[in-house]
Amino acid sequence: MKTIRLASFVLSAVASAACSAPTVSSDTCVIEHVHVIPMDRERVLNDVDVVIVGETIVSLGRGLPTPPDARRIDGRGKWLIPGLVDMHGHLLADENIADEYQADELAVILANGVTTLRDPIGKPSLLALRAAVARGAVLGPKLRLGSPQLAGRTWPGVFNGREVHHADEARAAVREYRDAGYDFIKLTTDLSREAFDAATDEARSLGIRVIGHVGDQVRLQRALEARMQIEHMDQFLEALVPDDAPFRESVSDISVWKLERWKSLDWLDASRIPAIAKQVADAGVAVTPTNSFFFTCFARGSTDAEIAARPEKRFVSPELEAVLLRGRPMYWKNPPSEARRQRYIELRQRFVRELHAAGVKLLCGSDAPEWILFAGFATHRELDEFVAAGLTPYQALETATVNPHAWLGDLAQVGTIAPGKRADLVLLDANPLASIADVRKIAAVVVGGRVLERAELDRMLDAAATRLSKAKPLE
Repeated sequence: MKTIRLASFVLSAVASAACSAPTVSSDTCVIEHVHVIPMDRERVLNDVDVVIVGETIVSLGRGLPTPPDARRIDGRGKWLIPGLVDMHGHLLADENIADEYQADELAVILANGVTTLRDPIGKPSLLALRAAVARGAVLGPKLRLGSPQLAGRTWPGVFNGREVHHADEARAAVREYRDAGYDFIKLTTDLSREAFDAATDEARSLGIRVIGHVGDQVRLQRALEARMQIEHMDQFLEALVPDDAPFRESVSDISVWKLERWKSLDWLDASRIPAIAKQVADAGVAVTPTNSFFFTCFARGSTDAEIAARPEKRFVSPELEAVLLRGRPMYWKNPPSEARRQRYIELRQRFVRELHAAGVKLLCGSDAPEWILFAGFATHRELDEFVAAGLTPYQALETATVNPHAWLGDLAQVGTIAPGKRADLVLLDANPLASIADVRKIAAVVVGGRVLERAELDRMLDAAATRLSKAKPLE
């Protein structure tokens, strides 16, 4: 589709009468009489027309001149928000099924209103997929890719990464992955302090940012000094360990599997949380909590009936379901006590509240697709968790719109609704500021100016289910 350049034309977003307007071509779409939540601040623009030409929003107002053959979408009683961003979502095809299903997964994610996806652990086929989406050959959310992971150990099965222990290995890996075209460097499990220091230093010198896990060998303070973008709130609980405790470890990241570490919940000093939140804010570090994943899998749990009722279920073959859920009986045959699991929830929710209050940019991430929690569907659950932790629906929406695009560096182009911005949008049947659950009530998704109404979204989901439900696990 064609785009137009906005030169001297400026149109008030709340104008009630037509102003001088640019000449628009027949590749125009108008969403009429819609309530717009622009996400530049907490407000609603009521009963406006949103004019899209090609990939660009060109105006918001009423009575705007548009060509007679423009596509018109009835927005009466509907709400328009920027497209959602999932900042921590993996694909099944990253390690569980064949790459031939990547496009099907992207269709499912897009149909859930996610127009940008950051996959934190990349591989070469994802670089090709990112390019295919960018040129319009594959319909899906725009992709931002972390590198293959730099880890202190490997594990059985598919391992998209490299085991590094020494500084020279870490520096070489960072250079290689930057040159390959990945957007970020991903650091993960059991990385040594030597490798972490070298990787973050090399990345800084090359101008590429670092994201990922913080392990026991690195600790939170060092990650903040390195300005690493922290996933999962790793090492936040460890920072609450009192000085007189007989241990230093708690239950960040993979330590949730270690029953002995859950005893630490009885010792942790929650009074430290505000000071830690201020340290994170002072460091300018953004945080992706992924609370929904941890609560669903390790704190609250899910019954067989609840898993069977998940909308993701129809996209999974029985063989793949067995692979995705293989850890569930291992964990829940002897879980931590209910009291400790509830304290785990309360501490992580308080961290979310205090981080937000301190001004930390919180990012929405699903950590899909383990335990049949797929990006898109699980993105909405993470928004629910932000509200459950104490954020307002508007503040929760910030974690999936403004905040991610500010961190990604493209907020000038996308992430709010305004003339000149890219038309990545979600049209809703209800007001998400009244209930964050209303973000699920999707009437249409606009990605790069392409409008996908509900019937087409349903066809996309049905087609993806037909294919994905037959996909066999690689293992």
